[in-house]
Amino acid sequence: MDAFDQHRFQAKVDAALARIRTVLEVNRTPKLAASVQHEYEDKYLLAEFLTNAALATQLNVLEVLGLGEKDVVALKKWSDSRAVTVQLVSEETCVFDRKETRKVESKTQHVKEYQGTFGSHKVTDKVVTTVEEWFWNFTAKYEVSAYAGTDKSEKVVLRGRECKYVVKTTSDKTPYPPKSVRDPVELNITWLLQNVGDGLTLRFSIDRLAKGCHTPRRNEEVDRALRYFREFHSWAQQVQQYFEAHLFPVQASSGLPLSHMNAEKVFVPVVPLFEKQREAAGGQQQVVLSIGDLNAFLGEERRSLEEKFAALGKEFPRGVDLITAEEAEIVVLMKHGKELAVCYGDGVDYIEEMLRQQLVAAIGKEVTPGEFIEYMRFHNRKLFKSAYEPQPFSYAVRRPQHYPEGTLSIEAALSSGGVAEPISTCVRAASGAAPRMHFAINAATNVHFGGERYLHGWISHQFSGASGASLKLVARARQFSSFMVLVGRIAGPQRFEAKHAMIVQNKDEVVVPLLLEPIPTPKEFADAIESLSPEQQRFARAFRSMQLESTLFGVVVIQIKPQLERLLNVPNDSLTKEIRLTQDLLEMFIKYQIPSDLLSYNGAESASADTKVAVVKGYVEAMQQMIQKIKDDELAEAEAKRAMREAEMNLPSFGSFGSGPPPMAMMSAACAPPPPMCASASFGFGAPPPPPAPGGGGPPPPPAAPSAGGAPPPPPSSAPPPPTTVEVKPPADSAAKEPVYGQEENGGDAGEDVGEDYTKVPVELDAKLSELDEDGAVRPTIMHAGSTWSKREQKSLLAEPRTSSLGTSELEQERSRAFDLLDALTRSGVLAVEDATMHVVVAATHCFDKTLTNTVIQDNVNPIEKVEHTTLIVASSVHGKAPEEMVNPSQLDRVRTYSSNLFQSPSE
Repeated sequence: MDAFDQHRFQAKVDAALARIRTVLEVNRTPKLAASVQHEYEDKYLLAEFLTNAALATQLNVLEVLGLGEKDVVALKKWSDSRAVTVQLVSEETCVFDRKETRKVESKTQHVKEYQGTFGSHKVTDKVVTTVEEWFWNFTAKYEVSAYAGTDKSEKVVLRGRECKYVVKTTSDKTPYPPKSVRDPVELNITWLLQNVGDGLTLRFSIDRLAKGCHTPRRNEEVDRALRYFREFHSWAQQVQQYFEAHLFPVQASSGLPLSHMNAEKVFVPVVPLFEKQREAAGGQQQVVLSIGDLNAFLGEERRSLEEKFAALGKEFPRGVDLITAEEAEIVVLMKHGKELAVCYGDGVDYIEEMLRQQLVAAIGKEVTPGEFIEYMRFHNRKLFKSAYEPQPFSYAVRRPQHYPEGTLSIEAALSSGGVAEPISTCVRAASGAAPRMHFAINAATNVHFGGERYLHGWISHQFSGASGASLKLVARARQFSSFMVLVGRIAGPQRFEAKHAMIVQNKDEVVVPLLLEPIPTPKEFADAIESLSPEQQRFARAFRSMQLESTLFGVVVIQIKPQLERLLNVPNDSLTKEIRLTQDLLEMFIKYQIPSDLLSYNGAESASADTKVAVVKGYVEAMQQMIQKIKDDELAEAEAKRAMREAEMNLPSFGSFGSGPPPMAMMSAACAPPPPMCASASFGFGAPPPPPAPGGGGPPPPPAAPSAGGAPPPPPSSAPPPPTTVEVKPPADSAAKEPVYGQEENGGDAGEDVGEDYTKVPVELDAKLSELDEDGAVRPTIMHAGSTWSKREQKSLLAEPRTSSLGTSELEQERSRAFDLLDALTRSGVLAVEDATMHVVVAATHCFDKTLTNTVIQDNVNPIEKVEHTTLIVASSVHGKAPEEMVNPSQLDRVRTYSSNLFQSPSE
């Protein structure tokens, strides 16, 4: 049976209506159901009318095939305890009869004329062929019968015949097997008989209160009817093929009009019609046609069948041949039965199509998954109180009372198009100062960080495997701003596992694709391990616990300037306007990996902020000069080596005429050793330059650069005269002010407050879903970064922005750069990061098996209420509040009605 086709269906309905107008009274005007105003219950009545009409038509077919009224009663009695089967059995034999030999003259004569002494004469000849023919007696026996259970000895024969035909061949090889018994073609008609009541009345009905009853089309009763008519369609097709494709070709040269074996003019009384409201039995108004109308339709079907059979009787012979009027009737009945099955399937599918068209007409369009996401944002604004309303995941990277350094957001690009917007999450900020967490940047170094923390709960939706949106994490930096983004997961109460890291600065825009990996629902997991061994169950539970913890997606944002100030021992906010200095410091730490001790201020704490910054500037300038001097020396050394190679190439060979010794002075100069790395005895990599005198306010003198002659270069013209150097020692308790974090154990000291353990959130959410998700449709979801990122950057103020893709190797390089900077900013984990923000996202996906429209139409499910139910479960886990505390009072009664299990007490 083919799927529902609107054009094919409409053509059949139009033809049926033309016939119906001749059957009913002239004042009757039944129409296609969608054209008549009706109620939802009328669609159930229409489905029952169509099914009973199809059953009655099916009984008509069996009756014409040979099943009498008494036979129906007997079969119905059998069906009370056993299955009843209708079968076609057939057997063929092919036996040699005789051989005949005959001569056949050709139709062409050959005339030859001969000329002789006594005149001419003609000779005429022909070709005579001896033909040998073998004759075979082909006999076919077939029978259509019904039996109960597996006992075929007691059966009811509907129709059967033995037919014969003589087959002629030109060889002695039998054209068909001497004996062939074909496999029975069987159809179980138990369901048909069980829907026949006493007095051969039809009693099909739909249980509207059954759990599996969703719509007039989607319920157990109609599904069973469709299965039966599909099976009948297949059976009728096989019976038809037996005659048309197997038996009839034996009588190949029959000359009979085989194409007239069709059911085009036979009326099928299965049409989804309504009529304007009229009085029914009991004084009720109804739009569904009556039983009397159905009987009239069945009478027209019988009349059209008899008319067809009468026409076949005139065109096909009666007798013992293979193709007679009796076989023609069987073929027409099978084609009519197939058409009946198709019309029934189209009829009940039309009811569903009518629901679909009405829903689309009510909304004005077919809603897409992307539009459903937009609606849920609107819906949640009305559902929750303002304190618990889901918020857009978009955050400014900033210090208090400062302009933002940039933004961080998780955005959803809808498949329907449009601008990507931040997702909405149930979010809770950590109250009070949370204990520091840490992550490893190498095997020996852990970086500890504090700052703000946010727990997010996010619900994704999937309809038939399509989410309607793709996620991406977007970090944008402003000009002359910088921060660091780390992406990973929460691996323990105080442990963050940074899988990716990147420095975002100077109008960079980094886009990270986020991939979603739903894992089985709690119900699916429990069902799957139910029959496993204890060892296998323990293995599965251990692996699922890891999967649940993996659903904690983490993003950490570290602000660089505050950490630089803390590292360099300069006052808070002192680098805010030092744009060039900040850039130079980042270059020192990232590109040259200069130890931070060489650039940090270590003078008197009482010095002014300007003095401290000036000292740091001096250190930076001195370091830049030294780096430049080393670069110049390396270039000079390379130039000297090049000159020596050229000189050696131009020297005459020793021992030749007029040759002399090599120029020693040139060789000595070329082979001179490279200059030392240290700038002078008093300032090198081993110690920082001396600080200025307290109150001096100027930067330190530039370092003396070594040269071939040993004389230092003059200081830059912009540098102030060197102040008097006074050795200032740091306070004796300075070490006590700087706790060492890098030497702590991973789990923290014994008895230390670990704060909120985010790893418990997925376990608690999984337990709630197991208890409250009655549909078993919500899957915990692992969110992780994709393997290819994109980065939009502007190398300079006048350069055009360009976008590049970052693959695995590029991401590894970015991670190394970020970790090198972190190593410097934290003094290899000794100095904690205080200006950091961590976002923890726990995700779940509400999965619908069908498309959005089919979920509403076929399953009769309101996905808004289902997703609302899931959102309240997630919000309750995030906020630690009962649903009634979070829901708007105006929405509370409605939510209690459709999500009642969320408001039951534990005792219930």
